[in-house]
Amino acid sequence: MHPPVVLVTNATAPDKLGGLERYVRELAAALVRCDVPTTIVAKRLSPDLPPIETGDDGVTVVRHAVPAKRSPLFAVQYPYRTRSGVRTAIDRRPGTVIHGHFPVPMLAMLGPGRSRRPYLYTFHAPVHQELLTERQGTYLLPRPLQRPAVELLRRAEAAVVGGATAVTVLSEYMREQLAQLAPQAADAARLIPGGVDTDWFSPPRQPQPDTEPLIFTARRLTPRTGVVECIAAMPAVLARHPGARLVVAGDGHLRTTIERQISSLGLEGRVDLLGRVSEARLREGYRSATLTVMPTAELEGFGLTTAESLACGTPVLVTPVGANPELVGDLDPRFVARSGDPADLADAMIRLLDNRAVLAAARRALPGPRVQSWSWPVVAGHYIELYARQAWSRS
Repeated sequence: MHPPVVLVTNATAPDKLGGLERYVRELAAALVRCDVPTTIVAKRLSPDLPPIETGDDGVTVVRHAVPAKRSPLFAVQYPYRTRSGVRTAIDRRPGTVIHGHFPVPMLAMLGPGRSRRPYLYTFHAPVHQELLTERQGTYLLPRPLQRPAVELLRRAEAAVVGGATAVTVLSEYMREQLAQLAPQAADAARLIPGGVDTDWFSPPRQPQPDTEPLIFTARRLTPRTGVVECIAAMPAVLARHPGARLVVAGDGHLRTTIERQISSLGLEGRVDLLGRVSEARLREGYRSATLTVMPTAELEGFGLTTAESLACGTPVLVTPVGANPELVGDLDPRFVARSGDPADLADAMIRLLDNRAVLAAARRALPGPRVQSWSWPVVAGHYIELYARQAWSRS
């Protein structure tokens, strides 16, 4: 029988629907399907959410309380409240393998005066670099505190990584990022790619009709994800392909800015913002698209949108940023734009839309063996192997 596992993270789906949140929940569900009892420990995002619940997927979620984001003392109180909540949840579950996915809650494993329990840590991204761009507008962080907060978070990440029994990364790009934080951990880290539900994200049974170009992307509306640059590229694309349309699934603090951008560029009816969408609508977006675009401006630990689209049989144009080039490495080199600049994105989109033979060849090659290596049964199996290795020393 496999030892029980506790996944420690910041937040989990469906409470929040970002890439990390979906990854942790889907990994937990995959582990349960492999007969591994699995609990997620995450923060409680709303008073309406129960402190403890078990979902239809068999995953138990334990939510700990955190201070309100708009509290002037949020930045001070949050680490201590989080550490206390996580520590309590873990102490109530002795004999479990601990698998961390976010640095701040994992500080609970480093407290003085307690017997140290071994833990595995997956380095998804350097969170300290995302602090200002990804979390902007979600809590009060006065400008004088920004640089110290980033440095404190960097040190926390380094301590968490350094204290892990084993570390995994989702891509070689993320190994490079980890090397800047903890070189020895990066050298020893094992690469286990992100997971995709390849039963759900799969090609349509019937080929899509050859219609006007439909470009799709699923991105948080933040500076890092490059949605602003992608939309800025659309006037040039439309000059070449007047019937083209860009559909964006996702939400974020830049939505109002992007809505104004669409209006100022005269792109109403050519660019659609869907906001948050269901899994069914997301899959439909991938399947119906002529081309998916991942216009990442900075950081991309794995590239979930890229992986899901490829699993659905739709090729993806990516920027040469983060792990995305690794994911499309089996496709034509033209699926990697020169940069995330709007002009380069436009040029890459136009070249692909002009050459439907390249798109058709890519569709015939997908999903392919590489995509199958990202399926959750395969990914969960790699982790179960690691859990078994450290189970002997857990307390």
